[in-house]
Amino acid sequence: MELGLIGIIVVVLAAVLLIKLIKFGLKMVLFLVLAIVVSITLWICVATPEMHDPFSVNTIEYLFKVNKDGSLTTTKQVTETVIKNDGK
Repeated sequence: MELGLIGIIVVVLAAVLLIKLIKFGLKMVLFLVLAIVVSITLWICVATPEMHDPFSVNTIEYLFKVNKDGSLTTTKQVTETVIKNDGK
Protein backbone atom coordinates (compact mmCIF):
# COMPACT_ATOMS: atom_id res chain seq x y z
CA MET A 1 0.00 0.00 0.00
CA GLU A 2 2.82 2.39 0.87
CA LEU A 3 4.52 1.72 -2.46
CA GLY A 4 1.32 2.67 -4.29
CA LEU A 5 1.03 5.94 -2.41
CA ILE A 6 4.66 6.78 -3.06
CA GLY A 7 4.15 5.99 -6.75
CA ILE A 8 1.12 8.27 -6.95
CA ILE A 9 3.02 11.09 -5.23
CA VAL A 10 5.96 10.68 -7.62
CA VAL A 11 3.67 10.75 -10.66
CA VAL A 12 1.85 13.87 -9.43
CA LEU A 13 5.13 15.65 -8.66
CA ALA A 14 6.54 14.68 -12.07
CA ALA A 15 3.41 15.99 -13.80
CA VAL A 16 3.54 19.29 -11.90
CA LEU A 17 7.25 19.65 -12.62
CA LEU A 18 6.68 18.88 -16.31
CA ILE A 19 3.95 21.52 -16.58
CA LYS A 20 6.19 24.11 -14.89
CA LEU A 21 9.08 23.23 -17.21
CA ILE A 22 6.94 23.50 -20.34
CA LYS A 23 5.80 26.95 -19.25
CA PHE A 24 9.45 27.92 -18.70
CA GLY A 25 10.32 27.22 -22.30
CA LEU A 26 10.69 24.05 -24.28
CA LYS A 27 14.11 24.90 -25.70
CA MET A 28 15.54 25.54 -22.26
CA VAL A 29 14.05 22.31 -20.95
CA LEU A 30 15.49 20.28 -23.83
CA PHE A 31 18.88 21.90 -23.34
CA LEU A 32 18.73 21.12 -19.62
CA VAL A 33 17.77 17.50 -20.26
CA LEU A 34 20.55 17.14 -22.84
CA ALA A 35 23.09 18.63 -20.42
CA ILE A 36 21.99 16.24 -17.66
CA VAL A 37 22.18 13.21 -19.97
CA VAL A 38 25.65 14.16 -21.23
CA SER A 39 26.84 14.78 -17.66
CA ILE A 40 25.56 11.43 -16.43
CA THR A 41 27.10 9.65 -19.43
CA LEU A 42 30.48 11.24 -18.82
CA TRP A 43 30.27 10.43 -15.12
CA ILE A 44 29.52 6.77 -15.84
CA CYS A 45 32.39 6.57 -18.34
CA VAL A 46 34.84 8.07 -15.84
CA ALA A 47 33.59 6.22 -12.75
CA THR A 48 33.27 2.72 -14.24
CA PRO A 49 34.88 2.55 -17.67
CA GLU A 50 34.81 -1.27 -17.74
CA MET A 51 31.14 -2.03 -18.23
CA HIS A 52 31.39 -5.57 -19.56
CA ASP A 53 33.50 -8.70 -19.42
CA PRO A 54 36.07 -9.43 -22.11
CA PHE A 55 34.40 -10.97 -25.14
CA SER A 56 35.02 -12.35 -28.59
CA VAL A 57 33.18 -11.76 -31.85
CA ASN A 58 32.99 -14.30 -34.67
CA THR A 59 32.23 -13.01 -38.14
CA ILE A 60 31.13 -15.68 -40.59
CA GLU A 61 31.18 -14.86 -44.30
CA TYR A 62 29.83 -17.12 -46.99
CA LEU A 63 31.32 -16.46 -50.42
CA PHE A 64 29.35 -17.77 -53.40
CA LYS A 65 30.89 -18.33 -56.84
CA VAL A 66 28.93 -19.38 -59.90
CA ASN A 67 31.06 -21.57 -62.13
CA LYS A 68 30.93 -21.62 -65.95
CA ASP A 69 28.98 -24.88 -65.96
CA GLY A 70 26.26 -23.36 -63.73
CA SER A 71 27.31 -25.03 -60.50
CA LEU A 72 27.68 -23.06 -57.31
CA THR A 73 30.76 -23.12 -55.08
CA THR A 74 30.52 -21.81 -51.52
CA THR A 75 33.38 -20.84 -49.26
CA LYS A 76 32.96 -20.25 -45.55
CA GLN A 77 35.36 -17.77 -43.95
CA VAL A 78 35.39 -17.24 -40.17
CA THR A 79 37.12 -14.24 -38.60
CA GLU A 80 37.46 -14.16 -34.81
CA THR A 81 38.11 -10.94 -32.90
CA VAL A 82 39.02 -11.39 -29.23
CA ILE A 83 38.99 -8.46 -26.83
CA LYS A 84 40.79 -9.40 -23.60
CA ASN A 85 41.46 -7.58 -20.37
CA ASP A 86 45.22 -7.62 -19.92
CA GLY A 87 45.14 -5.89 -16.52
CA LYS A 88 45.94 -2.37 -17.70
